[in-house]
Amino acid sequence: MEPSALLDLLRFTHLSAMAVGLGCAFLCDFALLTRLHRGLSPELAALLHLAHPVIWGALGVMWASGLALAAWRTGLEIGQVSPKLIAKFVVVSLLTANAVVIGRHALPRLEARGAMGLRGLSALAHRAASVLAGISAASWLLALALGSSRLLAAAPAPVFWILLPVAYACAIATAHWVIAGLRSPARRVVATASQNPNGARSYRLRDTRWSRRRAA
Repeated sequence: MEPSALLDLLRFTHLSAMAVGLGCAFLCDFALLTRLHRGLSPELAALLHLAHPVIWGALGVMWASGLALAAWRTGLEIGQVSPKLIAKFVVVSLLTANAVVIGRHALPRLEARGAMGLRGLSALAHRAASVLAGISAASWLLALALGSSRLLAAAPAPVFWILLPVAYACAIATAHWVIAGLRSPARRVVATASQNPNGARSYRLRDTRWSRRRAA
């Protein structure tokens, strides 16, 4: 096989694994955002368990193909390592560590809550969930940007010193805001009817919280 063809194959494999991992991660995020307010149903739990090994497989292929590409381009010389390559290593390392924590700690605890989902989550657990969700979303998007952007390929190190912290901070803040809405008790509007002395009927709308038993 020609060297250029082998390089293209490595690049295609790397980007394909990234696309699979990103798709599975965002599919799970979408399912959690749209359905977790009703609790963790068996169907949602099955989806998470199905997607997690796929994400791990995608990460494994990303590591293998990424290290091969790095060795190809740098010739295993430290002086040839670019700021972009260092940033990619940091992002994928954070993504991998985050996946370990989610699989070993976050997902089992979420399953233990069952129908409660994120409702009534403690402040500490809320912050932890925000960090995990924010790191996941930011890491996948950063990996995609670093793998496809020609502009970032030639960027100096200070660009990544700013880009990575800002991206992670914004993602964690957004996740904190979204989870705050999911952990709040659901509400319903109750219409109360009353009849005036003259026989006319009037209605009053009242916003009440669902009881925990009813919401479950």
